[in-house]
Amino acid sequence: MDEADSSKNRITEPIVFSVSQITEYISRKMFSDPFLTSVKVVGEVTNLSLSSVGHAFFSLKDENALLDCIVYDFRNHHDMGVIADGALLEIGGRIAFYRKNASVQLVVESAVPGGVGDLYARFERTKQQLLKEGIFSEAHKKPLPEIPLKIGVVTSTSGAVLHDIVNVAVRRFDGIQIKVYPVPVQGADAAARICSGIRYFSDRKDVDVIIVARGGGSFEDLAPFNEECVARAVYASEIPVVSAVGHETDYTLCDMAADLRAPTPSAAAEMVVMEKQSLMDALERQKRSLLDALSAVLKAHEMRLSHLKNAISPQTLRLMLNRAGESIDAYRRLIKTNLFRLSDSCEWKLNTYRSRLEDLSPLRVLERGYAVVYGKNGIVTSAAQAQDDMLIEFADGRVAVSRRKESNG
Repeated sequence: MDEADSSKNRITEPIVFSVSQITEYISRKMFSDPFLTSVKVVGEVTNLSLSSVGHAFFSLKDENALLDCIVYDFRNHHDMGVIADGALLEIGGRIAFYRKNASVQLVVESAVPGGVGDLYARFERTKQQLLKEGIFSEAHKKPLPEIPLKIGVVTSTSGAVLHDIVNVAVRRFDGIQIKVYPVPVQGADAAARICSGIRYFSDRKDVDVIIVARGGGSFEDLAPFNEECVARAVYASEIPVVSAVGHETDYTLCDMAADLRAPTPSAAAEMVVMEKQSLMDALERQKRSLLDALSAVLKAHEMRLSHLKNAISPQTLRLMLNRAGESIDAYRRLIKTNLFRLSDSCEWKLNTYRSRLEDLSPLRVLERGYAVVYGKNGIVTSAAQAQDDMLIEFADGRVAVSRRKESNG
């Protein structure tokens, strides 16, 4: 091959660049384009978040595309008050290309309200309607069971959410039962399927609590959980519902209607499932408390029993019996004395009555020289009653007499 041919081949060979060279080239091109250094873009804000260093990140969207945006030092930015999810804004700024990850962002310098996005406006209308009906009222919130043994989870089985819930729940309380109702968490039929899952567990009543969960996403991604039917299904559930939708900064109608809102799916599992070791420690403390109380009762009864044993010892019993015998002897002597006194008194009274009766006896009258005359019909008390044959009773006996007629002369 001659020198001319060799030179021709070198010229036609493709040039190979490094990644850094390409990103540097694109960056210079964009930096030198005056159109991109000052632009105004109209779109709906979605997926707003704040970094740890104070910068805000969000996307502007229309019906066909998304454009990532960044606001440096967001808290001190003069337009921070108008930047919110669902807001329709006119953003002024510059297009920046970041070579490290080859990403394009709109660096926000100004933001002017341009209205409210359709999706966000619908969300606000639905929220206000449900608020008037009391769907979000604290008075309707059901308490969670202290020790749930069965948990129903309404979520997608394809993401990390279910894995996180199961891992946390089983780690905290091994042996807990988790039942899953798989649903799509975004898309046209997601809201209807989520409602079906909530009603399924509520109707069957075979779980203690329901967790409705989804990972983070944009405002549009979370749209199924802002549907009115989902909020009403959560409100109507007879089983307590915990909502764990999106990240901590995301609030959906599902969250507002739920009995408890968790910032993340993992946090929901931690809030619902009591740590088994903590429960065992609490039971052990209760056990020790009961044993201490029982021990105190037993000790009190043992002391009482000891006092009773001392009270009925042989020496004490002998002393008690001796005292009882002495008391019996004293009572016997007292009774005997009283009986003798009573007998003497009765005998004296009897003699007195006898003497009085004897004094009143007719025999005592006869002993004094008197006599009693008896006729056929009884005692003769007058001469007129005198009869031919009579008996005269003296103190020492009776004498029969006959009446004699007296003569005149």
